[in-house]
Amino acid sequence: MDADIHDQWTSFEEYEAGSWNWFLERLKTEYPELTTEEQGNMDNLRKLCRENAGINLLEEERLMSFKRRFVYIAQKCLRLPAVTGNRELVELFVKTLDSAFQDVLNSRLSIQGTLKVDTQGRSCIKDPYDLDHVVQKAVELVSGKTIVQALKHMPVILSRNGKVDPDTRGLVYYSKEESVRKVEAC
Repeated sequence: MDADIHDQWTSFEEYEAGSWNWFLERLKTEYPELTTEEQGNMDNLRKLCRENAGINLLEEERLMSFKRRFVYIAQKCLRLPAVTGNRELVELFVKTLDSAFQDVLNSRLSIQGTLKVDTQGRSCIKDPYDLDHVVQKAVELVSGKTIVQALKHMPVILSRNGKVDPDTRGLVYYSKEESVRKVEAC
């Protein structure tokens, strides 16, 4: 600590009284940014979301890095006195994902999501999912527990005619006409 700050702090009555808790409260009064940092800051959270906008389904490392920082700040924002609510945090998190990822996540949540319910057992329509649940489903989508990840790692080897060679166990892409013929054959 620099000498000037030391002199300022030791001049506080709370420092002289020897009470650590009172001294901390005085520091929070003198430095309002400490309270903001302790409680979480929505501006910081929005900035983090802007910096990470467009995360797609194939960017596992990017999503995990974003998730760690987002959840850390979000938890502070939810501590009493809360500076935001679950709904706003869920919206911020989801809007950071690209549109395809958002669509897949919304589908996953509608099929496998656990809806929040109020004290009478009714679904919370305006705030249907907990942030933790939404984050968990997003992580599942990019972490190899889905077909998207399985397809991402499958080798694709083209044959001479430009189609995928089925003998190499690569993906086979059929034209619309070929797909109709295969369906009719079944």
